[in-house]
Amino acid sequence: MKRIVGTTILLLAALLSQMAAAASVLEQANQLVSEGKYIEAFDLLEPLEFDMSGDETYDLLFGFVALEAGHISLSTLALERVLAVNPDNNTARFHLARAYFVLSDFDGARREFEMLLSMNPTTGIRETVGQYLDAIAAREPGAKTVTSGYVALALGSDSNVTGGVSENPLSTPATGLYDFPESGVEDDDEYSDLSAGFDLVHRYSDINSLYVGGDLYNRAHQDRDDLDYLLVNLRGGYQRSSGNQVYRAGLAAGYLKLDDDPYQDSAALELEWRNTIAQRTQIGAVLTHTQYRHDDDEDEVSDYDDLGISLSYLRVLGEHGDKIVSVALDFGHEDDLNERDDGNQDYVEISVTGQMQLNNKSSGFLLLSYAENEYDDINTLFAKERSDSQISLVAGVVFDLSKSVSIRATAVLSETRSNLSLFDTSREDISISLRKDFL
Repeated sequence: MKRIVGTTILLLAALLSQMAAAASVLEQANQLVSEGKYIEAFDLLEPLEFDMSGDETYDLLFGFVALEAGHISLSTLALERVLAVNPDNNTARFHLARAYFVLSDFDGARREFEMLLSMNPTTGIRETVGQYLDAIAAREPGAKTVTSGYVALALGSDSNVTGGVSENPLSTPATGLYDFPESGVEDDDEYSDLSAGFDLVHRYSDINSLYVGGDLYNRAHQDRDDLDYLLVNLRGGYQRSSGNQVYRAGLAAGYLKLDDDPYQDSAALELEWRNTIAQRTQIGAVLTHTQYRHDDDEDEVSDYDDLGISLSYLRVLGEHGDKIVSVALDFGHEDDLNERDDGNQDYVEISVTGQMQLNNKSSGFLLLSYAENEYDDINTLFAKERSDSQISLVAGVVFDLSKSVSIRATAVLSETRSNLSLFDTSREDISISLRKDFL
């Protein structure tokens, strides 16, 4: 009996020692991955495959490292083991799809990417998957039509639905003490939003496609019915996919209805270029010329043309590709058409967005932006040119209820500071939305 007990203790000690050694190796491999040393991490993990295959943590890390180190077949085997025990592991499915893509198994890659989209991943992952699907489509002969859509319902509270000033009456050099009408004074209210959209891409040759899409936003306020609005945007055009690059040229139109009355129409020409320069990096540029026209004669003073350029950079981070960082720079010029009080406007905005998969069922996102606006005419109330700056913070969490249904909680904080106190505003907006995706 003593011999049996002693042998059992020795076996347990050996097992615990082996587990501790394996954990230490995994920790070292994670450190190498964080430093981008994938080959070294592979050399460290590969000898453990016989003993640790079937362990989800090991298989996920080994599958990712093998993919980055160029051992694609080993990667697919490890990632398939992960999905065999946990089909909802979005990270494993994303890298398995990438592995199939590298192997030119485009049917397998498309199947896994489309399965991943049906599980409602983060926006950054969705955009990256879209690039892979575009690249797959460019390599396949024959026509194919791909559609997607969504519908969402949101409830929220906005501390400044008017976008108005908090100080009233306000003193100006031209008028002295000026008492603003209700529409220009800060006011809080609750609201409900109904939104929906669709996208359709029809490939009629190996590299050429046509696309159409649209979005609808309808907001209803609890008290301020005069601010209820309906916004409809439509777009369509030509798309060319060549290798890792995608080119688009298209037209867009918008219609805005305010308080049940037609308010503003827009028409735009859009030119876009995107390039996936590495498996984890995407850059892009968009040139847009938009005309904004108001329906009411009294509002025509606000008509303008806008010429804007947007530059973007997106990078997939994290040892399992579960983090996204993107940076966007937008700048342009508004051309005043009917002598609005502040004249033409030059603007620039930089924004940084971070997204992170918290677990298989939830993700978080954070956006920070800063903008400056400079006008070139003398404001008649203040006898000087207007200059504004705005800082905004958006944070939220997305919870997946199923593969295509999610709940999103969002908080928006923004503050505008101007050299003309009339345009100093701040806003806090808290909302929660339920969204259904159709793929």
